[in-house]
Amino acid sequence: LAPGLPESRAALRSGLLHAAREILQRDLRLPELSPSSVARELGISLRQVHVLFEPTGRSFARTLTALRLADASRLLGAAPGRSITDIAYLCGFDSLATFYRAFRAAYAMTPRDARALADGP
Repeated sequence: LAPGLPESRAALRSGLLHAAREILQRDLRLPELSPSSVARELGISLRQVHVLFEPTGRSFARTLTALRLADASRLLGAAPGRSITDIAYLCGFDSLATFYRAFRAAYAMTPRDARALADGP
């Protein structure tokens, strides 16, 4: 494809989005992970990072939160000896209140309820 063609730009955006998602997966447990750090790693502007996520229907922040919540949800069942607080911070949340609020919004239950459900009757 020739540079500058719409197809070329779309392919580049798709590749950058894929790379950004891989960075999110790799670094999701780092509390300092941000759009700025992803932009620096990809060599693009902060605005371009946000534009990459627009077609997905989920912003950078929402995508990262969903990945962190999925990781935390998995750990709640897989690591019963670990406290909920430890899991929240391990998964990249910098506030326990934010973690609880986001978890309840995503799963319609508290992390403690999710752990009890994973443990079974």
